[in-house]
Amino acid sequence: MESARLLKIILVLTLCLGLEAKEYTRCQLTRELLKNNLFPRTFLSNWVCLIEQTSDRNTSAFVEKSLRRKYYGLFQIGSEWCKEGKKGGKCDITCESLLDEDIKDDAQCAQRVFDLEGFKYWPKWEVRCKGQQLPDIEKCPDWVYIPSRASPPRDKRTLRGRRELRRARRHLKMNLLI
Repeated sequence: MESARLLKIILVLTLCLGLEAKEYTRCQLTRELLKNNLFPRTFLSNWVCLIEQTSDRNTSAFVEKSLRRKYYGLFQIGSEWCKEGKKGGKCDITCESLLDEDIKDDAQCAQRVFDLEGFKYWPKWEVRCKGQQLPDIEKCPDWVYIPSRASPPRDKRTLRGRRELRRARRHLKMNLLI
């Protein structure tokens, strides 16, 4: 009970000090996730779906299931990954930092959770995103397709082609000097 009261006090202080929470639109969220460049584009729709289902795109989302089971922020990261009041947990961050507007540390921690446990860590992803229609984030204005990497010109692909290219350049220089 005491830790719940302490957490509420910390949350109020956090909001009063200007570390405000933010509720994103789908496209704003996509832009932020792309900006942080932590998630591969192929999985970005899964991450957006996860965030929409767990926190409704609200950075201040907080769920307390029991004194020891608390979940924080956009990704609803559990209290074993952070520590209240000071850095700690498996992500070595404060739980309060998962509730502010800066989502870079949240995304890094979520990526760490994913690396160790996959999407199965989040039961709502399993039920509401896995095998379901994912959010269409490609309609967002910041979504840009990266052009495919074209093959280099044939003369630059082989050692023989590069030698011939160097010879031709030397021959051209010699002719310009004469």
